[in-house]
Amino acid sequence: MNVVKFEADVHRQHARYKLPLKCVIDGYRYNCLDWSVGGIGVATGKTVLPEFKTFPIDLEFPFDGFVFTLRVDAQVRYCDPTKGRTGFQYMSLTGEQLRFLRYVRDAHLTGEVVTLNDVLDLSSRFIDPRSRKKDPSPQDQSAGQRYKAVAKRSLRIALPVVLGLGVVFFLWGALYQKLWTFSADGSLVTIDSAAVIAPSDGIVTNIVTQGAVNAGDPVATILPTANNRSVTVLARCDCTIQDVQVGLDSQVRAGQRLLSLSMRNAKPHVVAMVDYSQALRLYKGARVLVELPHGEKISNATIRELPKLTSTDLASGNKIPINIDVRDANLSSIVGTPVTVRFVQSPWATASLPEMLKNVIGITGKDSQTAAETNG
Repeated sequence: MNVVKFEADVHRQHARYKLPLKCVIDGYRYNCLDWSVGGIGVATGKTVLPEFKTFPIDLEFPFDGFVFTLRVDAQVRYCDPTKGRTGFQYMSLTGEQLRFLRYVRDAHLTGEVVTLNDVLDLSSRFIDPRSRKKDPSPQDQSAGQRYKAVAKRSLRIALPVVLGLGVVFFLWGALYQKLWTFSADGSLVTIDSAAVIAPSDGIVTNIVTQGAVNAGDPVATILPTANNRSVTVLARCDCTIQDVQVGLDSQVRAGQRLLSLSMRNAKPHVVAMVDYSQALRLYKGARVLVELPHGEKISNATIRELPKLTSTDLASGNKIPINIDVRDANLSSIVGTPVTVRFVQSPWATASLPEMLKNVIGITGKDSQTAAETNG
């Protein structure tokens, strides 16, 4: 039987197998000529698909009694309308998808999954009761033969159970990622700072641009436009110059930011911007996972304090800043660098939205009902 086929002349990296699979591409269902853990060959007939274009493809595995569908992204590697064949290569498979494909391949090679009337049967072989030989009596069987028979029966029972559990765990993992985890829209490492404001209109004649200052030290001098008496701006803390927004001889107005100061003992933290509808989920409790640019992950980060929201905030749909402490992690060298933040909730963390808004956010009555309708 032509079940496994290798083609070294086209530099294939995976063996191809013939199974009665279907695939759905752009809303049309096609037969799979062969498949592997790296790609598939599809009978597309006269249909011409552009080479190197990536399509979302639904692979349908027709098991006995149910059809399991696996969504993958695949790129067209070649399209031959004369032969009616198009080759696809999988793109960016997740770990769960790759494990499932390898499991089906191994089960097919070991004979636990066989083709029977265009379906994948989970039985390893077909036994005709009319031609079945009479089992030897227990007296005729040796201890080794009895152990071997028991092991075979156990294996036939265990393998379908393991395959079913693998499918269940795969679906549960995908459902968990969808329902109980979400990522921040944007996040970066920052540090608490205090703004130094111009007390009046005028021209900047002196300004400190770097280094550390003590409380009461002059950090800027302004010559007001109304008179010739200079105004000195003093530091209000033992701080470090973080950044400067104006330069010498700049024209400034009263209330304009001159520079920013950060406390010397200030600890860097992460600010994550979260959509208001997702921010409401954080009031039920969530675990925070922070991934730094160089790949290090922080699993013990915590939310400092959730902001108090109002009905105006809910109606605006703006992003909500969430301040996150990173415990003992030293982020001083990457202040201002973007990071990745994910929030993980427990499946058993439940709370009604009106009650949550009433107890945590301080919205009652009609505002609570309006907010619930807006989120729903």
